[in-house]
Amino acid sequence: MKRAVVLFSGGLDSTACLYWAKRNYDEVIMLTINYGSREERVTNRVAEFFSNELNVPLKIIRVDFLEEFAKLSESSLVKGNIPHVSAKELEDIEIARETARSVWVPARNLVLISIAASLLDALGGGDIVVGFNREEGRTFPDNTLEFVERVNKVLEYATMSKVKVVAPLIDLDKKGIAKLLKEFGAKYEYSNSCYDPQGFTEDGKPIHCGKCESCVRRHRGLIEGIGEDKTIYLETPRV
Repeated sequence: MKRAVVLFSGGLDSTACLYWAKRNYDEVIMLTINYGSREERVTNRVAEFFSNELNVPLKIIRVDFLEEFAKLSESSLVKGNIPHVSAKELEDIEIARETARSVWVPARNLVLISIAASLLDALGGGDIVVGFNREEGRTFPDNTLEFVERVNKVLEYATMSKVKVVAPLIDLDKKGIAKLLKEFGAKYEYSNSCYDPQGFTEDGKPIHCGKCESCVRRHRGLIEGIGEDKTIYLETPRV
């Protein structure tokens, strides 16, 4: 039996991974990890929505030490102001790197993968499905193929069962991910990419700020990929 744990953060990438995993594995578990980020409340509700939508069991785990470390590093995901950018500004690699540094949570992906690996090792093995992609790999080193390959080498020694990381979106940008979501018939408007979401509409759609890097990448990808964006924004992203 093929088993997968999908690291689910609530955005376009992990939503696409969830639909992909549902098609490619016999058993799928959603794993959402809380660490005090400002979008946490919205993320959990989004996770519950897609858990019900796809009939996939959901585990939500809180990691207090990661919240403490994020505050120590002054990540804007837990304190301070989230940077506001336009799509044009994100094409400047130095600006993109600066916004990435602002929202960086120390070794987050390594920590999350380790937790998922422990769960799978306890269950007898399987794949950790992650939403790493080419676009974010430009500025986030833990979103790259090299990171996946090296982590998988470590997992050969770190787990007794056969556990590995699988990154089905690794060669895609947000445009390509949007196309994949359309192919899956995914209700992407119920996902949340925003670093600073503003709650929900009456029918349960997250309200995105429209000003952070993640909102801008989301909007641009959806418009370029499928020609529409059903996301609710407080302010239309600058493209």
